[in-house]
Amino acid sequence: MAVLFTRYFSIYPRYRFSRLLTDAVKDYQIVLREDENSDKDRSERSETALEEVFQRVAEEFDKEELNWDESMQVIRKSEEVIPPHRPSKEELLKIRATKPTATLASLVNESKTLKTLVDLGVNLSQWERRGEIGLAVKLDFKRDVIPLIRFLSDIGVYQDKIGGVLSSCPNLLEIPREDLNVRIAYLISKKFSKEDISQIVAISPSWLTYSVKGIDGRLGFLQKTFGLSGNEVRHLAVHGSKLVTLKNMVSQVQKKMFTLKEEMGFSQEEMKTMLLADPFIFVKKTQADNLKQFDLLHLQAEFPHELLAKFPSSLRRSHHLTEGRHKFLQFLGKAEYRPDQPNYVSPSMLTEGTDEEFCETVARCDVELYYKYLKTI
Repeated sequence: MAVLFTRYFSIYPRYRFSRLLTDAVKDYQIVLREDENSDKDRSERSETALEEVFQRVAEEFDKEELNWDESMQVIRKSEEVIPPHRPSKEELLKIRATKPTATLASLVNESKTLKTLVDLGVNLSQWERRGEIGLAVKLDFKRDVIPLIRFLSDIGVYQDKIGGVLSSCPNLLEIPREDLNVRIAYLISKKFSKEDISQIVAISPSWLTYSVKGIDGRLGFLQKTFGLSGNEVRHLAVHGSKLVTLKNMVSQVQKKMFTLKEEMGFSQEEMKTMLLADPFIFVKKTQADNLKQFDLLHLQAEFPHELLAKFPSSLRRSHHLTEGRHKFLQFLGKAEYRPDQPNYVSPSMLTEGTDEEFCETVARCDVELYYKYLKTI
């Protein structure tokens, strides 16, 4: 399957995925019905049929552009007919154990697998905090880890990122390979490039722990809520993957929208601009400091809503830091926040960067003068 997906990555834009995969899935369903009396034969023949599904897609040629909704229906259907993986008690015992009393640190010297994971850059302390000691001590590197490393490499995750992926999401080691393949096929069907997919997985590896229906439901909610186009959905998925995979994402986005609209006064279109410019603003919960920051930027510095919407990350910065910089610029006579005026200071110039950078590029003075001023307020 890894070879098949590698090939499919390079050619998928040339094919109309939905119609071809629909026909192939029909054949796959027939195989399942024929094999229902033999679990072993069913598993082997079903895997062969699944390969044939994607092989047929790769061999057919059609220049028509992929239909987003139609392809999603086919992907859902293909996921439904894939036999669910129900591990036996023996399989569970191979990978899970009762939680040991020892810490991972004390076990590393006794386990070649753990030593190798550490050499790969895996932060086992993250596993320990997640309660994954049982998983760690039962892993066999050759059997359990190497196949996942190959999979990650095949989809374009750089070698120096694999340690971080395994650190933050050890659950990937427990997901059946066919499920991972289908989830990658979903992204391919939505016209994500190989670079897009590798970036999503490297930044938010938990993306692959969600079913196709789960991810599609989340993207569909964001698309409908903010009126996003297909290209905008792809942009958000790549640059805001942590938002897409956020726990309780729907309720968090709704709460943030209430704050932005009702408490701060941003319009629906301005919130869409903010989402695409800085998805992380919808990830962080609203704190009292955020409202103080808005009041400072909008009421005191008099940045209009439409301008703040273009620099949404400024709303996430420290109110205390911004207030000191704003007052210092007023003291120097350089607090010019109108875009059409010389020496204009944008919201990002006021709120971003180190004190040294702020003094060099905005205040144009020695940083020691700035620090002396701060002591007077």
